[in-house]
Amino acid sequence: MKTVGLEALNADNWLAVCDLSVGDEQKAFFNIPNVYWIGISRYEEKSELFAIKADGEYVGLIGGGFDEDGITGYINPLMIDRHHQGNGYAKQAIRLMIEYLRSQLHVTKINLGHRKINIAANQMYDSLGFQIIEDRGDEYYRQLDLRASNF
Repeated sequence: MKTVGLEALNADNWLAVCDLSVGDEQKAFFNIPNVYWIGISRYEEKSELFAIKADGEYVGLIGGGFDEDGITGYINPLMIDRHHQGNGYAKQAIRLMIEYLRSQLHVTKINLGHRKINIAANQMYDSLGFQIIEDRGDEYYRQLDLRASNF
C-alpha cells in the first residue's frame, strides 16, 4: 500500500486538485466539483482543505475544521479521484484528518455526514468507529467520540 499524506491546499497545488473527480456513477452522491469546495472553505465553512497525496501523486481532497458549535470537529469534504479508488487512501486520509483535528484544534468529537446510498463510505465510517447520531432522510450524520475510541 502506498504511503498517504496530507498537504495543505495552496497556490502550488490547488489546480491539480481541481482536476480530480469521482466516477460518473458516484456523482449521484458526490456531485460537487473540488473548485466549489475550495470556494466554500474560504468564505462559508472556514474549513482547512488538504490535498491527499499517495507517493507524491495527488489522489484526492479532504477538509476539516470546527463544526457550527465551534467546539466539535467536522470533516468535509472527502473525495478520492476515480483513478485512485479502492486503494485504502480514503481511510488513511480520514485517520490523518482525525489526528489533525485532535492535535491542532484539540477537539474531542468529530462529526461528518454522508449519503446513505454511498455504501463504501458507510462501511468505512463504521469501521473507524463513527456512530450514526442522526438520520436525515437520504443522509446519515455521524460522530466519533475521541475519548471513547482507539484513536
